[in-house]
Amino acid sequence: MPTSLAVLIVDDEFGLAPMLRELLGESGYAVALATNGRLALEIVRQRHVDLIITDLMMPVMDGLELAATLRASDPYRSIPIILMTSLPTAVPKHSGLFNVVLRKPFTPDALLDAMDTCFNGHDPAGSSGNLFEDRE
Repeated sequence: MPTSLAVLIVDDEFGLAPMLRELLGESGYAVALATNGRLALEIVRQRHVDLIITDLMMPVMDGLELAATLRASDPYRSIPIILMTSLPTAVPKHSGLFNVVLRKPFTPDALLDAMDTCFNGHDPAGSSGNLFEDRE
């Protein structure tokens, strides 16, 4: 992957987010972290982001609200979003909010595969709906 791709990880788990930052940094991505959806929105408004990886349950603003806010905003609606969750049934399969729903726990390869899916042209606003992956 080109080093110019910027990934925003949104998660309040202090162990997982730094681990993902290290994994993605070693894979050549520029990585930023936010601990909730509201902080993520501030980052997205301040700098270019190519992909968002978000948790579902977080304080202040959860992953569903973050995705809905981004999808409702013209400048940001096309940013691919991967949802990480241990509760995949809490997300409607065809909500159009997420490009991929990745069930926790997942392997590094599953995350990188999900990212590859996002970077290869899947449009969440398109007629195909979203991908709902049970990747472990």
